[in-house]
Amino acid sequence: MSVQRVSTIFFDLGDTLVRSGLRAWVPGAIETLSALSAKSLELGIISNTGDLTRDQLSALLPTDFRFQAFETDLILLSSEVGLVKPSPEIFAAAVSRANVEAAKCLYCGEDLGEALVAQAVGMRVARLLTPPSSDIGKLTASLVASGLIAA
Repeated sequence: MSVQRVSTIFFDLGDTLVRSGLRAWVPGAIETLSALSAKSLELGIISNTGDLTRDQLSALLPTDFRFQAFETDLILLSSEVGLVKPSPEIFAAAVSRANVEAAKCLYCGEDLGEALVAQAVGMRVARLLTPPSSDIGKLTASLVASGLIAA
């Protein structure tokens, strides 16, 4: 039996890709995004951003963070979409924007509650460890080994 592959991967920002409050990347995040992008996977963000504008948020992110590394339609910031995690609606909106069935979407984050809600709407989930123990650097190899993405 073959595993259905994912085509779209969504990431949380704080403590998944970037260190909250530090303007620094989580070690391994840049390389992971690059490796997944090289495999022609669509990348997105689902993140709670309070009432911050994108410019205000950018000022809190690493100086080399680029929203352009993600598909424009697949960036769901709570301050822009009016939905917050862990509501099922924000994950359903992400699936809708990806324009694929939920099982072809993967949500990557460190929060158990968010992971459970993403799964409840049908998404696949990779729950990552929080920094300083983050395992995001192992994500690509784990996705390949599980058959969720091509080698």
